[in-house]
Amino acid sequence: MNLLRSDKVSLLFITRKYPPMVGGMEKVSFALAQEFAKNTNLHLVSWGYTQKLLPIFLTIALIKSLWIIPNKRIKNVHLGDALLSPLGLLLKKIYGVRVSVTVHGLDITYKLPIYQLVIPFCLRRLDKIICISNTTRNECLKRGIPSSKSIVIAWGIHPESFLLPANKSALEKITRRKLSDKKIIVTVGRLVKRKGVYWFIENVLPELNKNVIYLVIGDGVERERIQSLIEEKGYKEKVILLGKVSDLDLKVVYNTADIFVMPNIPVDNDIEGFGIVALEASSTGLMVIASDLEGVKDAVVNEKNGYLVETLNSTGFIRTINKNIKSPNLSKNKIKNWISENYSFPKIAESYLKAFNN
Repeated sequence: MNLLRSDKVSLLFITRKYPPMVGGMEKVSFALAQEFAKNTNLHLVSWGYTQKLLPIFLTIALIKSLWIIPNKRIKNVHLGDALLSPLGLLLKKIYGVRVSVTVHGLDITYKLPIYQLVIPFCLRRLDKIICISNTTRNECLKRGIPSSKSIVIAWGIHPESFLLPANKSALEKITRRKLSDKKIIVTVGRLVKRKGVYWFIENVLPELNKNVIYLVIGDGVERERIQSLIEEKGYKEKVILLGKVSDLDLKVVYNTADIFVMPNIPVDNDIEGFGIVALEASSTGLMVIASDLEGVKDAVVNEKNGYLVETLNSTGFIRTINKNIKSPNLSKNKIKNWISENYSFPKIAESYLKAFNN
């Protein structure tokens, strides 16, 4: 894959979300930078610290870019997210470079009026808008971004990085519960309303098979509300809030659970841009049962790595989970192979490079 190097093209990649900070966008930026470096003359301007100091980074990024572009003969600039689009537009005006940007979700829907005035204005004037899901692309189109400029390239993963030889005894050490005769369903993500954990516990969990344990990994503003519901319903033995866990513990969960659930619900101005955790889970062969909603639909495909259920349809979730707990319809190998074939970072990066060339 030498789509850019063969043309001696240099690429400037500017991202405000990068390690050592932790998060989905940080992971994706790091992985894309690694892949870009294999196939372009990459020049990286990144920020791996608190967003409270973002004005400092924007100043540094501008100064560095003003030197890098003319001195390294940059033809393509790629921005890590839509918030950086004013910087991209300025560089385009000064140097005439081609500027592309990845748009994730909240970076296009953020409801501050001045933000909605400035960011779509800048995006409309860039060369290529790479959306991580069809939902994100639709949000761009609503804001007047030309369809001819906008394409969908999903987030990717390194599938092999989540595989781990593990069994229920390893999971028991993490949960401090006896689980040998239990079926484990799990949700991973920030505990905010749109993730649907509260709704799931209240409306779906009571009707699931009696031997089901629900693990919830992540923290957030909904945690206290969820904890109160667990106590009110008497579900202390059925629901385990693990909070934030280490990468190793997360791999143990992915490799030992029976079903991964994403019961997302619609919340105004807070869309799910893409369900990256669905890919992580699926890379280990774990089946995903998810709401047929927003960017989740781009990460879960029926009968490939799981099943989509109508949003807020508790009966549909109950039926699909109970059926697959008893007798899974998809083999682990089939799920793993499909993820490797469609969402590995080398394949995702190749799509980016083609977009840069076009």
